[in-house]
Amino acid sequence: MEANQPEVRAASGGFTAPKNIPLQSVREPFTASAREIYAAFASYAVAYLYIRMYGLLLADAVSILAKALLAAFTLGYFALGEVLHRDSPRARESWVWLGCAALILGSILFDRGNAWDEGLPFLFLHIFAVWWALSRSGTLLEGESGRLLPLDALNGFVTFPFSHLLLRLQTAGFALSRLRGEREKKEDAEGEPGSLGWTLLISAAALGLLALAASLLIAADDGFAHLLDGFVDLFRFDWDPQFLLDFLLRLLFSLPVGAYLYGLLGGTRRIDRDGLRRRVAGTDETLEMLRGVPERVWFVLLGLFCVLYALFFAVQGRYLFGAFTRTLPEGFVVAEYARQGFFELCKVMAVNFALLWLALRSARDGKRPALRLFCLVLLAESLLLAVVAFSKLALYIDCFGFTPRRLQSTWLVCVLAFGCLCAMWSLMKNAKTFRVWMYFGAVTLSLLCLY
Repeated sequence: MEANQPEVRAASGGFTAPKNIPLQSVREPFTASAREIYAAFASYAVAYLYIRMYGLLLADAVSILAKALLAAFTLGYFALGEVLHRDSPRARESWVWLGCAALILGSILFDRGNAWDEGLPFLFLHIFAVWWALSRSGTLLEGESGRLLPLDALNGFVTFPFSHLLLRLQTAGFALSRLRGEREKKEDAEGEPGSLGWTLLISAAALGLLALAASLLIAADDGFAHLLDGFVDLFRFDWDPQFLLDFLLRLLFSLPVGAYLYGLLGGTRRIDRDGLRRRVAGTDETLEMLRGVPERVWFVLLGLFCVLYALFFAVQGRYLFGAFTRTLPEGFVVAEYARQGFFELCKVMAVNFALLWLALRSARDGKRPALRLFCLVLLAESLLLAVVAFSKLALYIDCFGFTPRRLQSTWLVCVLAFGCLCAMWSLMKNAKTFRVWMYFGAVTLSLLCLY
């Protein structure tokens, strides 16, 4: 090649010819499938139902109209998701989140959900609806629910919908431009302008004039109004400016809601699955960088926790286990004994879960048998704390009966205890149990809403 360089210079006037620079990849024009177009326009109606329902909930208690709007919105939401992801393989766990959402919707429609404060069932319904969308579309980071729960939640509630916030507008614009192009092709082929749009516009105007004429005749003659009894509401116009203003405000507020919903449901259809897998690999590499603490350090730290809890059980054993023998400490009544320390014990269990994750993630060798043994001892003590908390609560319920607050506390301690069992099984069998824990918490929470 060096031998040919003088010839190139001579042919180019003494200057070396520049190398060929590859053209930058041209971005492909936006396109949308038929189902995306139908879903985009249908999302306007679904979003309006949501805003109308939400306005009623803010104005008063859950009325029959609010329930009907909630049911229509929920069905519309899941129908849109099914239409958009009909060609995607269905994950089995999507049925779990769909079932949980159905249970909570039923509890709201039939005035259940007494175990939770007012408004919490609506929050749970939103959470399960978003998680169903992630599962149905196959956009969970690991392909299923698991240890990357915080990142999946960030994607579902923030990243996916907001990164595709303009997707519905793009889809609608593409549909209108394609419709215009097809009409122009038809005009060129037939040699005359198309009349479908003009015909529909004139027909709508004529029907509006018909309704106006009918309403005036009804107001003019009682006999004619009696003849059209039952159809009067169809021809009655409400010219109240406040009604029109409320409608326009609801329509305005429904636009960002619909864009968010379509950004979630339609955006997950366009997510690069391979990119998600690369993000998982990148996250794992980042977590591996945390491994720098010698195992001996964790032996000492976990040993201190285990000794602390053992000492606590030894000193307060008679007081802690009094609920099992129905013998209360001196000076205590049942209500005071059952309430004191219950939530503190639950918080200690949460601290132990955080400590367990930190130990297994930061130790140089998280699979060392000795390290896992310390973790198992810590989990066993946490499970014992859950048993003690449950015994105190059971004594309280036996004496004073069920209340919504006591049901919530029972659910909480059962979920924490089940989490301890799942973590112990995971350490002993090296199995993935976090998803099972999620299922247990979600299903039991949904069933509790039926109370």
